[in-house]
Parts: sequence; structure tokens; C-alpha cells
Amino acid sequence: MRFRSELFLIRARWALAVSLLASACRDAPDQGSGPRADGPDAADLQDDSDQPIRLSYVCGNRFLAANAHSVAIAVSWRVLGTDEEGAATIPAATDDDPPVGELKIETRRRGPVELSFQGRKIRTRANGDTPCTPNGSAAPASATSAQGGSWGSPFAWPVVAVHLHLLPNGKVLSWGGAGRIPQVWDPSTGAFSAHSSPIPLFCAGHAFAADGRLVVFGGHIKMEHGLPNITTFTSSGGWSSSAPMQRGRWYPTVTTMARGEIVTISGKDQSGVIVPVPEVWTNGVVRRLTSASLTLPYYPIAFLEPRQGRLFYAGEERTTRFLDIGGTGKWTTVAQRRFGTRDYGSAVMYDVGRVLYAGGGRTTNTAETIDLNSATPTWKWTGSMAYPRRHLNTTVLPTGEVLVTSGTAGTVFNDLTRIVRAAEMWNPTTGVWTTLASATTPRAYHSTAILLPDARVLVSGGGDGGRSAIQKNAEIFSPPYLFRGARPRISSAPTTVVYNASFRVVTPDAAAITKVALIRIGSVTHGIDMNGRFQRIGFTRDATGLTMAISNGRNRTPPGHYMLFVLNGAGVPSVGKILRVK
Repeated sequence: MRFRSELFLIRARWALAVSLLASACRDAPDQGSGPRADGPDAADLQDDSDQPIRLSYVCGNRFLAANAHSVAIAVSWRVLGTDEEGAATIPAATDDDPPVGELKIETRRRGPVELSFQGRKIRTRANGDTPCTPNGSAAPASATSAQGGSWGSPFAWPVVAVHLHLLPNGKVLSWGGAGRIPQVWDPSTGAFSAHSSPIPLFCAGHAFAADGRLVVFGGHIKMEHGLPNITTFTSSGGWSSSAPMQRGRWYPTVTTMARGEIVTISGKDQSGVIVPVPEVWTNGVVRRLTSASLTLPYYPIAFLEPRQGRLFYAGEERTTRFLDIGGTGKWTTVAQRRFGTRDYGSAVMYDVGRVLYAGGGRTTNTAETIDLNSATPTWKWTGSMAYPRRHLNTTVLPTGEVLVTSGTAGTVFNDLTRIVRAAEMWNPTTGVWTTLASATTPRAYHSTAILLPDARVLVSGGGDGGRSAIQKNAEIFSPPYLFRGARPRISSAPTTVVYNASFRVVTPDAAAITKVALIRIGSVTHGIDMNGRFQRIGFTRDATGLTMAISNGRNRTPPGHYMLFVLNGAGVPSVGKILRVK
């Protein structure tokens, strides 16, 4: 009887989904003048992540069918223009978040795939003709710490660090699932202090405001249902509440823009419906970009671009876009990524306007880059990692290299039997990945990683959702550059710098300094650092220090807190100094 009841519910939901699709009015209260999907591939430009049965293109002749129902679903598929067809059963949704069952479909013939349920067409997806593994390979590292780095022993963490943030005072704030009390860790003493939040903050989005407040958008009602709250945190004042959004958000992304505004996109509301209209928070005032309605998947990856100060949507979808937040907002298409859907991949802005996107999908070792400084940005392949990964973390280092940690090589949502423990590091000059030392603890879904001021990387999290293994611990990775000789030192640096005004950094190693790096403090969850970005700063030297300025504008350096590192000719960084750019 229970099965029949659930099947009846599924059929009712399916009928409702069909009627909504037929009327082209899903989420009618927020319909606006976003980008239209015209032409033969229009279906591939429309996100269906809020539908109960879904189909996405992966790579090669691989597609992925997904099921959000609590029982398995029998579907059929065919390759259009051919006689190839098949039937399959998509497993029931897991109790992870988000709950979904998945099935890979790999065809013999190349062509669009049409998926049907109970004789009704659900979705047609084009074959993107994307190679699953382009040319490129990873280089192995030797056993020495100077080439492979070194992991410290795991140590206890009070919560599963699903959300991890470097505060302006150098301490680290984290929280896990609903009901867990947020914790602040002091790296200098190893001590933790509890800071109860006014609402459950699990699966919210977050970034730092220009004045150093962590601004958190949304929160947790239950799986796939989000709160409308906006909540802020400071080390000195703790938690405060700001004016709420119009609708709740669960799994949204948050980005700080050129003038300190903070934009949030996507996320599911109190009713479990994805919110298509972006909202902009400016010192407690919220406005909606009603002309920029666009349904996007969970936790879309976004960055501030340097040319015109727009928000750049990098994925997980293959179509990438700019969002102009002026007035009521406007989306424009930028370029198609090389690989298909990179869900639960990770991306980082590794230099001004330059983005690296790695892993994700089901499941790839590939990576690609885009240069947003170009008048016509184009995604290009770079070298491939040694290991396929999803639920990985990318972390930009003071050298400009990118570290990848954690993840699983499996094709199901969170395959703990195929954990990747080895770290890898990408060289932006050569495009080559180097395999580094391996961590002790298996981490995949809900893992996190963040750069500390001492130039080491804190790696934590894993689990705290559904059937995932719980990891209440953390490890610290020391990259190879910390084993290549003495570190340069910063004797003093200002705590605040102003755009276009020179400032001085005192160092006894001025003669040896070859580079200065500026890295925005991190705010990480689900493989995304919503706050981080990297740039090099020009300087002049004298006998006792360096003189420099932040002189290239807010689009390049949005206001807020950054770590400043000086590096010598061997690529060894100093301990960073946190300063505020205003």
C-alpha cells in the first residue's frame, strides 16, 4: 500500500510538472526578461534542476538521468535520427542533500537523446561532442616534501566544517548541518569558541562585505527549503540580522561586487522552488534584479569580472554568462565551456580575470580556463589532473599556483569507495598538474579547504548530510614552497590601504623579494570559495622595504580584506599580513 501511495503521488507530481512545462510558467511570480532560449538547442539552455526527472549531457556519448522521487522510476530513451533506443530504471533519491538518484546513459551512436517517462517526452538533450579526456597529463612528484608538500596529522574539529571562512582577524569560522553551533578556531592557540547563530545556516551562501562583516544569505528549513534571512557576523560583535530577502534561498551563491554590493543568485525558497531573480544587498538594503530572471542550478559558480564589473557565471552549466547588476539587471551570454555539466566541480580566479574550472561531472579529470580580460572570452583546455574528481576544492596559493584537495573519482553522487587522497597542484604557466602528498582522511561531499595567513591550507569537512561519513576533524597541508629554504619576513604593513595611494611594507629581505601577491580572504562551501581571488602587485624596493599601491580599480580589487604575501626568487612566501582595501 505504501508503494502504491507513493506511485500515485509520483504520477500526480508528474502531471503537475507537465502542466507547468506546457504553460511555460514555472515560477510565474518572478518571470522577467532574462535571456531567451531560441533555436534547435533551446532545451539545452534551460535548466531543469527543479524538475523531478532530469537529463543532462556529460561528455562523449554520455548522458545522466536523475530522479528526485522516493522510489525508482522506469524510463525509456532514444537517440534521435537513429534506431538506437533503450530502457532503464533510475534509482530512488538518496537521503543526501540534495536528494537525487542518478543513472548514467552511454549511447553507441552520436546524436540528441530524448528521455521519456510513461510514454511522455521529458527532455531532449543535444550531444555536445565534447571529449571526456582531452590531451594533457599530470606529472608525478617525488617523495620529498620540497616537491610533494606535507600533511599534518588530523586533529579534532567540533563540527563538520561544511562552511569555512577566514575572518579578518586571522581566525577561522565554521559551521555544519542544522542544529550544529558555529565555531571559531584560533590557529595561534588551537582553541575553539562557540558562537550560536540566530537561525540554522546550513547550505546558505556567503561572502565578506567591504567592512569585514561576513554576510550570509538564506538558511535551512529542511532539505531543499531555504530561509529568506540575511545574517551577518563579526568577531567583535557576533551575529546580527539584516533586512531579509523576498524569498528564501537554500544552496545560493553570493558574490561581492566592485562597489561593495553583494549579489545572490539561485537557491531554493521556502516551498522548495528555485529562485530565478537575483537580489543585491547594499548595507542592509535589498533590491531585486527583476529583468534578470534566470533559473540556475544549485550553488552556481560566480566571480566579479575586471573589465566592466559584471558578475560572471562560470557554471555548472556549459553556457556561461555575464550579469549586469545596474538598474533591474541583464544577463548576456559569454561562451560555451569545453566540457559539459561540471556539477560539483570547483573553480577559482587564479589571476585577474582568469578562471580555472576543474573536475565535476560524472566524473572528469579535465580542466579548462577562460580569460575575462579578452573582448571575446573563450574557454580553453588546460592540462588534466591525474585523478577524476567531484566534490573537490580548488585553492589559489601565494605563488599563483592552484591546489586541489579531496574529492571522489566515482560517478555516483558521493562514492566513498573511490576517494582521492592525493593533492594536486596546477601551474598556470605550463598548464601541467603535479601530484603531491596524500591526506590521511577521506573527504568528498561537504569537504572544504581554505588558505591560512601562514600560507598553509586548512582542509576539513566531509559528510554531515544523508548517508555520508561524518568527519569532525581537520588537516593542514604545507605546500612544497614551505620546504625550499628560509621564508622572507614582513616586519610591518598597514592594516588599511586606500585605492591609488602608495603604501609601504617593511621587510629585512627587500633585496630578495621578486613577487608580491594579494589574495582575498576565503569563504568556502561545497567546493566554492565565494570570496577568494588572486592578483600580483607591482612594487619598488629600497634597502628596508617595498612601496606599492592598489591602483587598478575596484573591478579588479573589490573592497574588503586581503592577505598580502611577499615571495623570494625561490617562490617561498612570507607569512601573510591581512589588510583592508577601501
